[in-house]
Amino acid sequence: MTSAIRRGLSTIAATTTIFVGSLSHADEGATQEQKAAAQALFEQARSLVEQERFAEACPKLAESERLDPGIGTLLWLADCYENVGQTASAWASFKEAAAAAAQKHDGREHVARDRAARLESKLSRLTIGVGPGAAVEGLRVHRDGMLVGSAEWGLPLPLDPGSHTVTATAPGRQPWSSTVLIGTGEQPDPITIPTLTPIPSGSAESDSPRPRSGMEGAPSSENSSEGPADHRSADRASSDSSADPNRGNGQRIGGIAVAAAGLAGIAVGAVYSFEAKATYDQSNTDGHCQSDNVCDAAGKSDRSRASSLALVATVAMGAGAAAAATGALVFFAAPRPAPAAVALTPGPAGGSVRLMWTW
Repeated sequence: MTSAIRRGLSTIAATTTIFVGSLSHADEGATQEQKAAAQALFEQARSLVEQERFAEACPKLAESERLDPGIGTLLWLADCYENVGQTASAWASFKEAAAAAAQKHDGREHVARDRAARLESKLSRLTIGVGPGAAVEGLRVHRDGMLVGSAEWGLPLPLDPGSHTVTATAPGRQPWSSTVLIGTGEQPDPITIPTLTPIPSGSAESDSPRPRSGMEGAPSSENSSEGPADHRSADRASSDSSADPNRGNGQRIGGIAVAAAGLAGIAVGAVYSFEAKATYDQSNTDGHCQSDNVCDAAGKSDRSRASSLALVATVAMGAGAAAAATGALVFFAAPRPAPAAVALTPGPAGGSVRLMWTW
């Protein structure tokens, strides 16, 4: 075990033993079963910490703290986070422990504040801004699935080192996302939300001329007569002037297929959206995340999964809406059969006009 880790553990163990005598610090609101489970988890986690298996210990400490909150467990959890490189989580946990200790006039407040102060220079920070014209009505910005309120825009906020995804959505706009990799103590260039691209309209007006019905031309003579040759002439004229009745069918079928695929994409996006919402809510209802969006390892896992599901949902719904609109445009832009055909039939004493039209 390294000397730095030994110093951290010895400081926490000493302060925990002196002020309480129990490492888990029972909360009066916890049941005896919860206290027993919390104590068992804490002892397992402490054994793992002594073996320097911090990645396995942190979730157990987080669950122990959730079941039976206490300053001692919170200090061990903060130290565990620091040892796995989650500097922002460690800093927030030390701050939380200091605030809880101050309320109880507990001497460990100074230990927690000193540890938090030492982490200040190691914090990674990310600034999320909203560009000019991008703050449209209904704009929602998320970082790793967690809502970033407008009060946070433009501020360098502490984050654990690693990969972070920022997404932006708004009604009637294409979703947008960007991912950045941040190292320990780094503060990369701000991520600026651009003006989101409007989603094409789902309806289109057909510019095809609407056929008209009626009779045009001179009436046939009462004494006119038509022989076999005259009939052949009339049929030939009608055939030459009428368009293929199947004209444009292929394009219309293609438009329907594209629109159907778009509707399917919207349906898939809706399913993923409901799943993302349920996963996000679970991180709150299960107690893995606090009201200030500070989450333990399990809560972060839930939030990360919810973020991934939400991204799939927004992409699927955006692509589906675009496909549906494109299919509609293709369908209505398909050429139609000629709306009318005129045939002239000569006769011995005059002639007649025959008009055929298609709706």
